[in-house]
Amino acid sequence: MSREPIKQVVRKKWTRRDLFKVAPLAAVGLGVAGLALTGKGAHVTERTVGTCRFCLMRCGIECVVEDGRLVKVEGSMSSRTRGFVCEHGFALRELVHSNDRVQHPMIRKGDSFHEVSWEEALQFIATKLSAVKAQHGARALAIQTGWPFVRHPLVNFLHRFSRAFGSPNVATVSSLCEASLRMGEALTVGSKYSADMRKAKTLLVWGANPPVTAPPFAHLVAGKARTGNLVVIDPLRTTLAKEATLHLRVKPGTDGALALGLIHQVLTRRPPGEELRAKLHGLEELTALAAQYPLERVEQLTTVPRLDVERVAGMLIDNGPIGIWQGLGVEHHVSGVQTVRAITSLEVLCGRFEGADPRTLVSPNAPDFHAQMLPALYRMRTPDPAPPPISEQAVGHERFPLFDRYNREAQGELLADAILRDAPYPVRALILWGSNALVTSSGTQEMEAAAEKLDLLVTVDPFFSASAQRSDVVLPASTFAETPDVDADDTAVAQRGLVPVQGSSKPDYTILAELAAACGLGQWFPWKTFAEAMRVPRVEWMQDAALQPKPRPDARTDFGTPTGKAEFVSTVLAEAGLEPLPVWTPPAETPSPEFPLWLVTGPRPRARINSQFAQSPSVRARLKEPELLVHPSAAELAGIVHGAKIDVVSPHGRISIRAVVTEDVHPECVVMPAGWHEANPNLLISNAVRDPISAFPALRSGICRLERPKV
Repeated sequence: MSREPIKQVVRKKWTRRDLFKVAPLAAVGLGVAGLALTGKGAHVTERTVGTCRFCLMRCGIECVVEDGRLVKVEGSMSSRTRGFVCEHGFALRELVHSNDRVQHPMIRKGDSFHEVSWEEALQFIATKLSAVKAQHGARALAIQTGWPFVRHPLVNFLHRFSRAFGSPNVATVSSLCEASLRMGEALTVGSKYSADMRKAKTLLVWGANPPVTAPPFAHLVAGKARTGNLVVIDPLRTTLAKEATLHLRVKPGTDGALALGLIHQVLTRRPPGEELRAKLHGLEELTALAAQYPLERVEQLTTVPRLDVERVAGMLIDNGPIGIWQGLGVEHHVSGVQTVRAITSLEVLCGRFEGADPRTLVSPNAPDFHAQMLPALYRMRTPDPAPPPISEQAVGHERFPLFDRYNREAQGELLADAILRDAPYPVRALILWGSNALVTSSGTQEMEAAAEKLDLLVTVDPFFSASAQRSDVVLPASTFAETPDVDADDTAVAQRGLVPVQGSSKPDYTILAELAAACGLGQWFPWKTFAEAMRVPRVEWMQDAALQPKPRPDARTDFGTPTGKAEFVSTVLAEAGLEPLPVWTPPAETPSPEFPLWLVTGPRPRARINSQFAQSPSVRARLKEPELLVHPSAAELAGIVHGAKIDVVSPHGRISIRAVVTEDVHPECVVMPAGWHEANPNLLISNAVRDPISAFPALRSGICRLERPKV
């Protein structure tokens, strides 16, 4: 079956009874559509208080709802974000009531989608899944979630469904976001941790842009430039970099070299005392490695002036406490995990963990160590009883076993291999749950080819995304505002959401439970609502003993690592046959006369979060199309002028995009956002170049050239 993207929808003729079935319910129980038909009923207005889930900040919001419609969004003063709401939160009203929402379940038939009933759509999926299971085994099913389900408890229920079906293959955005950072920190000090923003006098923001990704804390970060030291390390001179004490405009992909150079300066100028030395594993080896990065070499590799490197080292030594906020700019390289480890090692040497709260860094020798596990390892819990255990390993386990250890899920970036090349085994059914993976995953060409080979592709989403257009079935999910708010203090909102369910959409848990019933797995989803399911007692599961870190007999109790020390030489990496030191590896591709520029893809513009908000008029007005940031010197060499449409060409593909000429970008690189189907940077990045520990793609150290479009 060809899965060319199609937008044509053949609509079902809906009866008056159907309208009453699917109309959103107002607070008093009458449907808005029903009121319109009968002309009866008084206006009903209520205020609901809950949480915005567009990003990880989870800002508190208050919604004004009139007759079942969201008419206003405000910040909640009683929440931890103290009334803050960004442009995305204010756009919630537009998305809840958008005309672009999927109105009914749809099945692809020929060159168009046909609207069908929920029963028909779910039975179609169940029949296809049964056929896939019979021919290829249960492991041939994979579920991929997107940004809306980051740290959302629904993911545990998706695991429950997948395991009940017999497949280990649930993947999330951890496949290319945040997990690499968590792994690097945990391999070094035993736990993920955050910079102590209030105590830090010297703050390094490294490969991150908090005013865009964490706007409620922007003032706190920027304030460090006034009350202490703020250093921004980024190829792009961001708004925060312009306010910083110092901006290190590092060459893409060389962050690890810079970190080792700083370690060398710190070790030379202030060697650790005996008390700290006793808590370190591999200090001599790290010292020898860092000695290979004197100031002259660091400047040559990174283009950061040696005087700036010395100045930052002085801040770290003399102006503590310190903190380092790491971001995707550090992770998306071939040595992303090792770079995180080098930066974490730098923090250890600068006293970041002296007097650390033991609840933050769990000791392997603590009595309940095995019961609670390291914070780096997700505590997978599910309602009792748990589905039967399965023996199959998830996609990615064989090639990247540490990713499985620290994330307990499939590596979604490898699903194309499983679909196209049956590696490690065939995957023939894929459910994209709140995911636009055909756009946002690396290797877009391979993902599109993989979609053609699948026996079944399902998208569950409020909107008709680019991935939905290639699917066999599209199911209309409710937005987060229409689903139970697991973070809400308001009991009513926790039970049913901020606003009534719109149209014939359904909350994600409802869809999952009904799909389970259609697949004969209803016994594992007996709860009628998500709120009810969340109240059920849980048991630990998916706790493979082979994956657990084993404390050594002589381990200390300072850090949650096998040695109980900060591990500059990682015992876990050594046992896995990987480089145990935080060695920096240069990018696999480097500029050449044919491709003279570095290509950095993925930094988030303020107006978009990946592929979200394309349906919001107010957000879209802030950035109507993707833009490529080009330094004036590179623009001049390519004959490019500001605002012109240009072609970006890499060894892997070509796209067209609007150029913005600015001195804010590194002279040797160009920068563009991700998540735009019409100018998808993943077409330009190699799908074969990956971090050997996490399998993360090198999205921020590609190569390219600029061309004027051919007439």
